[in-house]
Amino acid sequence: MVGDNPRQGWLDTVTSLHERGIEVAILTGDDEEATDFLMEQDAISYVFAGVSPVGKIEAIRRFQLNQRVAMVGDGTNDAPALAQADLGISLGGGTALAADAADIVIVDDDLSLVETTFELAQAARRRVRQNVGLAFVYNAIAIPAALIGLFNPMTAAVAVTVCGGVLALNTSRSLFRESPSA
Repeated sequence: MVGDNPRQGWLDTVTSLHERGIEVAILTGDDEEATDFLMEQDAISYVFAGVSPVGKIEAIRRFQLNQRVAMVGDGTNDAPALAQADLGISLGGGTALAADAADIVIVDDDLSLVETTFELAQAARRRVRQNVGLAFVYNAIAIPAALIGLFNPMTAAVAVTVCGGVLALNTSRSLFRESPSA
């Protein structure tokens, strides 16, 4: 993200993550002179320059004492930190070692897809909660009803299948809502 050629769109991505309440820290092997401009960005909480691969691991461990940590990287020097983070995200243009160490590999080299990854994860979490809630409601009603004989075993079997179908349909719905302009 830093160095001679910062990634296109990096500031938009960092700002967007910051607006979502995600604290952004930059850990880079570049020297302080190359990262001075980062300190001026309100969306960046911390900038650590001249950090070795071991230093990146140590910084992530310190952050993990108080919060969950996602690490985005693409180089061999990032691989140990990607593995240490609660969520490692490797960008497509990076090294095979970084991709192997990451939990998620974004095939494209587009940094804005990191935000899309967070959106998708939040949508998946909501969907899982919906399905657990639906299953709980079904079981809270169906099991006592079956136990007191409100319906026969065949009806209970059909109801279980229908509930499973409803959960499958809910799961298969797109995780992204259609945009109003679509």
